[in-house]
Amino acid sequence: MASGGSRPSGFVSLLLLLAGVLLFWMTVPNLGTAARAATADGPQGIFTATRLVCAGHAGHTTCEWSGTFRSNDGTVQLGGVKLYGSGRDTFKAGETAPAVDVGNAGRVYDPTGSHAWIITVVLVVLAYVLLAAVAHRHLMPPPLPRKHMSNP
Repeated sequence: MASGGSRPSGFVSLLLLLAGVLLFWMTVPNLGTAARAATADGPQGIFTATRLVCAGHAGHTTCEWSGTFRSNDGTVQLGGVKLYGSGRDTFKAGETAPAVDVGNAGRVYDPTGSHAWIITVVLVVLAYVLLAAVAHRHLMPPPLPRKHMSNP
């Protein structure tokens, strides 16, 4: 932050602004889906596991089950969806589990809800803090110089 009346760094402000805008752009459109996943708001149905999909990165492998979803009333049928939170030992091919389609493309959720909303909310708050810091740096008047008072 600027101190003693010096101008804030334009480069630092630009980086903060870009980071804040990027985070908002990535997270705000997902707030509705995150809320529906947290509350399991959507058509209830059955997920059928067909294959285990694993991805390795940085010496760590993450696996999720991919399969099909069919709502209880038969109005929603999805293929190639992953069950959020499923792991290597969750299923064997052909096994089923209750699931909810919350409108997140390519993913269905456990009917008890999901904690995936937490990271979305944290990133939205971080974006707000970054943008507020830029606004504070450039929109607030500089502090008045302090007057030195001598003791009589």
